[in-house]
Amino acid sequence: IAYGKDNRIDPFHAADARTATDPNAEERKRKRAQSVTSSREINARFDPKTSHLTAMEQTGGFAYAEGDRQARAAKATLDSDQNVMVLDGAARMWDSTGATSADRIRMNQTSGDFTAEGNVNSSRMPEPDAKKNSQMLATDEPLQAQARRMVSTDKSHKMHYEGGVVMWQGANRITAETVDVDREKRSLIADRNVVSSLWEEPKDAEKKKTAAPVLTVVRAPRLVYTDADRLAVYTGGVDMKRPGMHIASRELRTFLADSSADSRLEKAFADGGVRIVATTQNGDRIATAEHSEYYTDEAKVILTGGKPRLVDDAGHSTEGQKLTYFSNDDRLLIDGASNRPV
Repeated sequence: IAYGKDNRIDPFHAADARTATDPNAEERKRKRAQSVTSSREINARFDPKTSHLTAMEQTGGFAYAEGDRQARAAKATLDSDQNVMVLDGAARMWDSTGATSADRIRMNQTSGDFTAEGNVNSSRMPEPDAKKNSQMLATDEPLQAQARRMVSTDKSHKMHYEGGVVMWQGANRITAETVDVDREKRSLIADRNVVSSLWEEPKDAEKKKTAAPVLTVVRAPRLVYTDADRLAVYTGGVDMKRPGMHIASRELRTFLADSSADSRLEKAFADGGVRIVATTQNGDRIATAEHSEYYTDEAKVILTGGKPRLVDDAGHSTEGQKLTYFSNDDRLLIDGASNRPV
């Protein structure tokens, strides 16, 4: 310990040390617990006027614990004035809601908000109340994510990921350049190079023996998902592929089924320059229109707007005001208008 003027502590150094910090009166009201740290070395500085701790650096096997919140890193720096702790080198922090690891983590100890940078890996546990979990990916598994940067606020209810984001629950995943998750509003927004991959399989044990899992892949510049209506809106030029069905359009609205249903995708509405390729045992069917509605349970496609048209492999074409096509049995219904016959 080096003393300055009036015998006030200035720099402080310790080896193989452990610290314990008790909450002040205001923090106790918020039920904040005592924080404990340990490391091989500690270097601290104090305000010469008040003797209050201003900054502390701990290196070598740093460990931190406060209630169920814990952290590990090669080095940790504490800014007492802002109550901010920075973890450097193989940084990792976790609590009962999940865990995050990164090259560096900057955490506000008062609010619990943090920013993680470099090789970010995070895992968030599902909500105890199943009704509060999003239906976009899965409801009963941890939400995993990788990115270059992550920002968590509002007690981990709001999470922002950026830089080569990969997010998944079970086999379902989303990739994009940025992803924002609001667990309170149960919404998800993904931007730039968005790819969502959703797997589905029958819930019934007997059906599982004969039915193969179905993969739906959607690519678009932007995705906005809201769990209240289980609606995923893709915009900016969309491409959706399922076994036997390929839909391209400017915008696509997909309605997800309840997690208990056999099919994850209930229906999909496409708008703007719609082009659909349906692959059947009799060959491909190519349909075009301005608007389409696709219903998975019936394998039914409804085409309206513009000049709905369907062409088969032989070059035969059909036009009408409304085309209804069933891809499972290769059946087509055509509706015309009084001034525009089929």
